[in-house]
Amino acid sequence: MRLAVAVAALSLVLSVPARSQTIETPVPFDSARRVLAITSDMADRLGLRSPGWPVTGAYREVRLFSVSPSGGFTLVVERTSGALERFTISDAARASLGGVVDAAISASGGLAGRGSSASVVSDPIGNRFAGRLTVLSAIAYGPLAASLADEGSGAAALYLATTGLTFFASYAAAQQNQFTRAQADLASDLGLAAAAGGYLVGYAGSGDSENKGVRALALGAAFAGTITGAVVGKGLTDAEAHGITLGTEVGAATGLAISRALSDNGRVAAAGVVAAGAVGLPLGLMYARHAPYTVTAGDAELVGWSGLIGAAWSATTLGDSPSDRRVAATLGTGFVLGSLIGDFAIARPLNLTRSQANVLKVGALAGGLVGAAIPVLAQDIDPAVGFAAVAGGATLAVATLAGSFPKTSLALGQPGRLQWSLSPAGLFGLTSRRPGLYSLGRVSF
Repeated sequence: MRLAVAVAALSLVLSVPARSQTIETPVPFDSARRVLAITSDMADRLGLRSPGWPVTGAYREVRLFSVSPSGGFTLVVERTSGALERFTISDAARASLGGVVDAAISASGGLAGRGSSASVVSDPIGNRFAGRLTVLSAIAYGPLAASLADEGSGAAALYLATTGLTFFASYAAAQQNQFTRAQADLASDLGLAAAAGGYLVGYAGSGDSENKGVRALALGAAFAGTITGAVVGKGLTDAEAHGITLGTEVGAATGLAISRALSDNGRVAAAGVVAAGAVGLPLGLMYARHAPYTVTAGDAELVGWSGLIGAAWSATTLGDSPSDRRVAATLGTGFVLGSLIGDFAIARPLNLTRSQANVLKVGALAGGLVGAAIPVLAQDIDPAVGFAAVAGGATLAVATLAGSFPKTSLALGQPGRLQWSLSPAGLFGLTSRRPGLYSLGRVSF
């Protein structure tokens, strides 16, 4: 009886038709294979409208997937509520949609300047890839290699050889591959991050920061990080590449703050920084891809710089003769808090281009220098006052410059940005050291 039941059950299973697996693969919208997703902001700038553009209503982004083995395509629309709507379209409809997108890109003057968003694959960089890595080698790899020598002539030879060979190797690679700006940026950033990580791992394991083996490990990690960045960066957008860098920085700062708050052991702190930085790397990529607002490469860069300004603000709380443990924990916490504020004040309301981000970074440096001049002029060199002046000058400079950008920098559907108008007369009155009330500027929302 049991045998009969088993045979009947097996027959029933075999009689059920097998279900084939459906595979969806992301495909670009345009013939140049650069546009991976179309956000509402991008559709508006390109002038995509019905009936050529099939998506109506409020949405965050639209992506296109090819379907196999059945064929055809699926259009996935992410609404502002987070809901996903899927529409099946034929090969003919997909070809028509691609033609509409190509025509819109051509009519709008191309994608120049839009590669910084998380929707457009990064632009090719050509032989500038070799130039970027050669500069990186001159300021980082070369000195690390030189530090492995025991005498001056050997150190000079290692420095020159490392820098020169880096150029030839990267130039040869650029002739065989079409590297993008995202690959160049990520190769440089991960190279530096890996060098720091390798050094910290060596120190955590040996406890000797002056050990030649630790420096050799840092050099090897730097080359490995550069290669990894060039490989991982293929097909990424500029925003995704800079999101990875930002995630690594914020993760490392978080690890520093937590490990130093919990332990006075430097080796434990070094290991914590490396581990947290590694965790932050994929989280940074997720941030650029899945944030509920558009994150451009310029946004990601400025969020990192706002972390540095936050660290400067936190330094005002250190007081006199703080311990190394307190300094590390305080600066790490300030960097994380500054990054969070930068995300709220910059990434959410703004869609910065990379050129605008560069203006703000230089402005932050210039503002910090101007701020530092105030305590010098007032003959007050208290560390807390000095850090507050530098941080305040950088903050005011960024707010002032960001407020001067054209309104096209605003993210669609986002609330108005913070605007700051500076009062030169107020600054002059403050530095004159005369009693009175002075207005430094006006803030508007």
